[in-house]
Amino acid sequence: MSDLSLKDLMVPVEDYASVPLGASILEGILALKEAQHREFREDPERHRDRAVLVKDEQGEVVGKLTMWSIIGCLEPNYHRVKGGAASSMAASRVGTARAMVEGVMESSHLWRSRLRTIARDTAHLKVQDLLHEPRKKELIDENSSLETAIHQLSTGHFMSLLVTRNNRIVGVLRLVDVFDAVCRMIGCEDIRAPVDSGNTSTI
Repeated sequence: MSDLSLKDLMVPVEDYASVPLGASILEGILALKEAQHREFREDPERHRDRAVLVKDEQGEVVGKLTMWSIIGCLEPNYHRVKGGAASSMAASRVGTARAMVEGVMESSHLWRSRLRTIARDTAHLKVQDLLHEPRKKELIDENSSLETAIHQLSTGHFMSLLVTRNNRIVGVLRLVDVFDAVCRMIGCEDIRAPVDSGNTSTI
């Protein structure tokens, strides 16, 4: 598909916002916001980061704190709702899609709680409380093909992949950068070439 390497497209670890494993959720949020503001000042057209890397005491990347994980921790019963309340069995008991959604939200107490209070109560959480060890499909070797990266991003619905070199995380491959690369390739294709009217073949 392309001669572009993942090393050409990834954001190196040293250029990506990061926090230590013991940082608070608030520190993680501030680090992300600060990075976004800095990126805008330095290059207004650069895509903003949507996560911060998390490093251990040795400075090695052990995962990433994403917007999804931060928003998810504001849901009082997030894991319970995600795992069971919206199951097909529950749907059959409720009877309609609308009633099912209302039931899920009612059981989670999301709308019966004040979001500001929930956010304040979440402030004591640490980054490591939300972190999970990167799954194999969230990792990709720097020498892998762009086709492989596209496959992992699309099948996993990931916003980014962690790029590895000799089993060490060395960069972040963002969906938006892969998308831009694909768009540039499509733009180079002469898809609007005129059809030869003299050729009547239907093969």
